[in-house]
Amino acid sequence: MAEYVVPLVVEKLASQLMEEAISLSKGKEHVEWIEAELRRMQCFLKDADAKQDKDARISNWVVDIREVAFDADDFIDTYIYKTNGQREKGLVMCFKRYSHLFFLCELVSNFKINKNISRIKSKIHEIADSKLTYGIENIRQKSEGATLTVSELQERRISSPHHFEDDIIGLDEDIKRLESQLIYGQSCRSVLSIIGMAGLGKTTLAKMIYHSNGIKNNFDCCAWIYVSQEYSAEEVLRDLAKKVMGFSKIELEKMHREDLVEEISKFLQRRRYVIVLDDIWKKQVWDNLKDAFPDSKNGSRIMLTTRFKDIAIHADPRSPPHEPSLLNDEESWQLLSRKISLQWNAVTSLPPWTDELGKKIVKKCGGLPLAIVVLGGLLSRREASYNEWLKVLQSVHWQLRQDTIQCADILALSYFDLPFYLKPCFLYFGLFPEDFEISASRLILLWVAEGFVQPRGQEPIEDVSEDYLEELVGRSMVQVATRNSNGRIKTCRMHDLLRELAIAKATEDRFLHVIHGESRAGSIRTLSRSRRLAIHFNFPPSKKTTINLRSLLCFDLNEPVKVQVKRFKLLRVLDLEGSYISKLDSAIGKLIHLRYLGLRGTWLKNLPRSLRYLSNLETLDLRSTLINPFPDEILRLQQLRHLYFSDVQPMVSIPPTIPSTYLPDLQTLKGLFISEISRSDIEDFLSKLTTMRSLSLHGRLCIKKEHLGNWVAKLKSLECLKLNATRLMTEDTIHAAVPEWDLSCLTHLYKIHLAGSMQKMFDIQYFPTNLSELTLTQSWLMEDPMKTLEKLRSLRVLKLKHAAYVGREITCSSGGFVQLQLLKLSFMNSVETFRIEEGAMPNLRELEIVQCKLKIVPRGLWPVQSLKSVKLGFMPGHDIGLKIQEREGENWYRIEHVLPI
Repeated sequence: MAEYVVPLVVEKLASQLMEEAISLSKGKEHVEWIEAELRRMQCFLKDADAKQDKDARISNWVVDIREVAFDADDFIDTYIYKTNGQREKGLVMCFKRYSHLFFLCELVSNFKINKNISRIKSKIHEIADSKLTYGIENIRQKSEGATLTVSELQERRISSPHHFEDDIIGLDEDIKRLESQLIYGQSCRSVLSIIGMAGLGKTTLAKMIYHSNGIKNNFDCCAWIYVSQEYSAEEVLRDLAKKVMGFSKIELEKMHREDLVEEISKFLQRRRYVIVLDDIWKKQVWDNLKDAFPDSKNGSRIMLTTRFKDIAIHADPRSPPHEPSLLNDEESWQLLSRKISLQWNAVTSLPPWTDELGKKIVKKCGGLPLAIVVLGGLLSRREASYNEWLKVLQSVHWQLRQDTIQCADILALSYFDLPFYLKPCFLYFGLFPEDFEISASRLILLWVAEGFVQPRGQEPIEDVSEDYLEELVGRSMVQVATRNSNGRIKTCRMHDLLRELAIAKATEDRFLHVIHGESRAGSIRTLSRSRRLAIHFNFPPSKKTTINLRSLLCFDLNEPVKVQVKRFKLLRVLDLEGSYISKLDSAIGKLIHLRYLGLRGTWLKNLPRSLRYLSNLETLDLRSTLINPFPDEILRLQQLRHLYFSDVQPMVSIPPTIPSTYLPDLQTLKGLFISEISRSDIEDFLSKLTTMRSLSLHGRLCIKKEHLGNWVAKLKSLECLKLNATRLMTEDTIHAAVPEWDLSCLTHLYKIHLAGSMQKMFDIQYFPTNLSELTLTQSWLMEDPMKTLEKLRSLRVLKLKHAAYVGREITCSSGGFVQLQLLKLSFMNSVETFRIEEGAMPNLRELEIVQCKLKIVPRGLWPVQSLKSVKLGFMPGHDIGLKIQEREGENWYRIEHVLPI
C-alpha cells in the first residue's frame, strides 16, 4: 500500500502545505527534506509492495514507510484544519488589541509544529537506517520465506496444452464460435483474443479449441507458448522455434533475437499456422513477437489469452476480443458436482442433501470456474456428510483464501500488476456492500474527492477518473453492469472474490474498514487504525471511531444517524445516502477538508448556514430530499462542481439574493426550478454558469424561453440535458410546454430528456448530430413522432413514456433508425398498431412495451437478427407469449426475456 500512499502524500507536501506558507524559521526546510526523502523511498516501493507477503523484513519496512506517510498526511491536514480555525476565530483582529497574547500563542503553535516535523524526520532516519541494517538493500533479489514468490507462483501455474480438465462446463458455444473464426475467418493473418478476469477459464477454453479436430485438419503448423507476467522475448522465441522447427537447445543458444525472428518467419511463411500465446500481461510482448508471424494471406491465426482488453485491441484492432461469461447457477452446480463425483469415483448420483447445500456454496463463488473447482477439490477431501458441507458453506471465502496457490494468489497477481494510481481505486470497491451495483458517476466523484486522481493537463479531473475506471474494467478487475447510450459506463460491480481480496488488502493496510450490522464488538477494536469506514445495515458510527478518518460511507441505515463534527475533523467524504438522518450538525462548516457531501434520500428538510464555510466542497447531492427553499449558502461554495437537487419534488428555485461571484466551476446542475419569472437578475445568474456538462431544469420554461435558450446554446460542453415542463395542478397548458430550442450547435450533447407538451415533433435540424439517447414524456403528440426521429442517424436509445404520443398507430419505415439498439414504449394507452417495415431498426437489441393497447407484437420485428430481448407487460390478453411462439417458430430461441401479463 505504501506504493500509492507515498506519492499522494508527496504531492500534498509539494502543494497544499507550501501554499499554507508555514511561517517558521526552519519549517519550510524540514518539510522539503521530508518530501525529498519520501520521493527517494518511492523508487523502491513497487518491488517491495509485491514481495512483502513473502519476506517479513520487507513487510515490516513497507509498513514503517506507510506509517510515516500517514503521519505526514495527518500532520498536513491537521495543520490546515487548525490554521483555518484560527482564522475563523479572528486571531488576526486580536493581534491589534492583544499583540503580546497573539505572539505567545504563535510561539506555542510553532513549537508544536516543529516538534511534529522533528518526530517525522526522526522516523524517516530510522527507516533509512533499517533498510541497510536488516539486509534489504537489494529488494529485487529473491525473497526468502516459506511461501511462494510471485515468480514461483507463475512457474507453478505454467499452462501446458497437453493437460486437460475433465470438468468443462458452459463453454460449448464459445468453442464453436471461436473455432469457426479460426478456420473460416478472413484470409489475412488475424489475432483472436480471449480476455477476462483470473479464473474465468480463458486458458481452458483455448486448450479445448487448440486440440479440436477442426484445428488439426485445417492448419499445417500449431504451437502453444506460455508467456506469463515475467517473460523474456528471447526465451519465448526460442521456445517457439523449438516447437515449430525442432531446433536443439545447442542451436538455439547460438541464435540472437533477430536471428530467431528471421528463422521463424521464414519457416511460417510457407505454412498456414495457428500459434497460441497464453497469459500475456504487457503490450510490449506482442510488439516484440509480431515480426515472427508473417501474413501470407492464407488464413493463419494467432490466439492469445490475457486479462487485459487493451492488449487484445493493441494486437489486432479489427478483431473484437472474446470474453467468456461467468457460469450461471445451474452450470456452477453442474461443475461442482462433476468435480466431486470424479474425485469420489461416484458411480451413482450424489446424496440428495448435496443438491441443496451445493447450490448455496456455488452461489458464493459468483460463477467463477476457478473458485468452484478449488471448492470441489476441498469438498472431495472432506467427509461426505451434511455437517461438513455446512461448515464449508459458512466459510466459503475463508476456505478459498487458504488455498492460495490455486485461487487467492492467482487473483492477487492482477492486483500487484496494477500501476500505483489504480491500487487505491481498486481497494475502494471494498467499501460497497456485496453484490452492490455501483453508480459510475458516484464512484468517479468519490475517487476525485479522495484525492486518488491526479490532474492531466487541462483535461477535466472527472474524465481522468473515468479513464481509471475504464482501465480497471480493461484489466478485468471490475465488471460493467450497464453502459450509457454513448458507450460510457453507467453502473459497475466487482466479483465477490475480488471484493474479498480488496477488503483483505485494504484492512491489512489500514486503508478501510467495513462494519456489518452483526459485527459490532469486534469491529470497534480496529476502528482506530482505519482511514475510511463503511457502515452496512443498521449500525450507526461508534463513539470510538478514529479522529483521523478521511471517509465515512453509510448504506441502508434505518437507525437514526448523528454525525458529530468534532469526531471527524479530517473528513474528505461524507456519504449518508439513504440514511435516517433529519438534521446535520450545525458545525459542519468546520469540515474544511470535505470534498463530497452525499445526502441523497435522507430526511433532511434544511441545511445549516455553516455550510458556506465548506471551502473545498466539490459535490453536494441532495436528490430525493425535502430541502426547500434553495439554501443561499450553496452559492458561496467556490469549489463546487456538481450540485444535485431533488427530481422527486422539483421546487428548489433561485434564492432572493445572489452573490457577485458564485459557482465558477459548476459542471452539474440538476433539479433547478425556474419559477421566479418576474426577476430581472435571473438572466445574469444563469449567464455566468458557462462550464455546465449536465443540466436539468424544471418549471415554467416557456415563459422565458428565449433567454433560457440563448444560455443553453452557449453551453458548449453540455452532454446531458433534461427539460421538465410538466404542468402543475394550477397551471395551464402553455406553461407546461417544452420550449423548441435549436440544440444543433451543442456537439457534445448526446442525451436529451424532454418532459411536457409539444404541439408537434421538433424538426430534426434542431437536434445535435451526435444525439444517441432521447426520452419523451407527457408530450401529447398527435402526429407519429417516428417520421422525424427515425432520421436521427446516431440515435441508439429511444424511450416514449406516459402519453408521449396519443395517436393510434406507430410506423418505423424501411431504412430508419439505423443505429437504434433499445426502444421502449410505456404507458401509451392510445397506441393500438405498431408497424415495422422491412429494413427498419437493423441493429435493435432490446424492445420493451408496457401498458399499451397493442394486441400482438409487430410481425416486422422478427427479421431483425440483432434482437436479443423482448419485454412485454400489462398487455391485453394473457396468452400473448404463446401467440408469438406459435407464429415465429425457429426465431423464438433469440428472445431471452418475455414477460406477458
